[in-house]
Amino acid sequence: MKYLLFLFLTVYPLAVAASDHLDQEGKALVEQAERRTDIFELPSFEMRASIRMDNSGSPIEGTFLLLWNGPDQWREEISLPGYSEVTVGGKNTISLKRSSDFIPLQVDQLHSALRYPISYGSLTRWPNEKVKKIRDEKINGAKVRCVEIGDQENHHREVCVDPSAGVIVRQLPFLDRDMTPIGAKLFPHFLSYSEDGKVLAQVQVSDLSTPAQFPSFAFDRPPGATVRAGCMSPNPARAVYKAPPHWQSLVQGTVAIYALIAADGMLHNIQVVSGVNPELNGASLEAVQKSRYEPATCNGTAVDSEIVIKINYWLR
Repeated sequence: MKYLLFLFLTVYPLAVAASDHLDQEGKALVEQAERRTDIFELPSFEMRASIRMDNSGSPIEGTFLLLWNGPDQWREEISLPGYSEVTVGGKNTISLKRSSDFIPLQVDQLHSALRYPISYGSLTRWPNEKVKKIRDEKINGAKVRCVEIGDQENHHREVCVDPSAGVIVRQLPFLDRDMTPIGAKLFPHFLSYSEDGKVLAQVQVSDLSTPAQFPSFAFDRPPGATVRAGCMSPNPARAVYKAPPHWQSLVQGTVAIYALIAADGMLHNIQVVSGVNPELNGASLEAVQKSRYEPATCNGTAVDSEIVIKINYWLR
């Protein structure tokens, strides 16, 4: 019995040490790549790009502009035929003027493509997370190391890094290429979002430069804009409970639901932005209405956020 107890006490510290080493290695790998690619650490920059999106099989083209004076002064503009969006960031606030009261599905896909490298929670939020696993992978022909991160509530995500270039590599549905220096950072000049092999949104950066700080009037609030608490890159809202949809339809497809997740976790302005048929659309709305979310946060403070939820239906 004494021998077994001694063996346990000997093995346990070794297991803890191995776990700590894995955690340190994974964190160092991701944090170094994030510092290399996070252009929002720059004091100022300007990004201009042409954008192209699929609109039910017909491509539409537009422009994108981002002016950055730091987290308390930034301006983002999206201009497309029949759609416009201007977002101005201030100190702990966001002013938004949009030509619709929801985010169209195609624009949500565009937002995801633009959010390199943070579109699906890449940037580290280490306080309650531990590295679970590190594995080698190949993405778009590049050898990468993927770090699986999780917390005590069993939320898991994966961040991949190209160790030779020292940059974040997003997996499908994203494809980023043409990494170009800007100051001490690297940023892709081509970004895209695709599904089932079809490119649905792409961004071609035409200008990414670091001029001096922009004048304050460049960040004036758009007339008629709504103002709410927020920031450029909040910790995203997370589902606490996802209600399963109930349906009997003999068709399959994907229903996309827009919702605003308030700071108290309640969902508002829920509506179908891409549907299949009345039955699946209704089942999806009912499921989302019964679901519960933990709100997004900025610097530890709960804030409103917008989301497009996709519910997939398929026939067995």
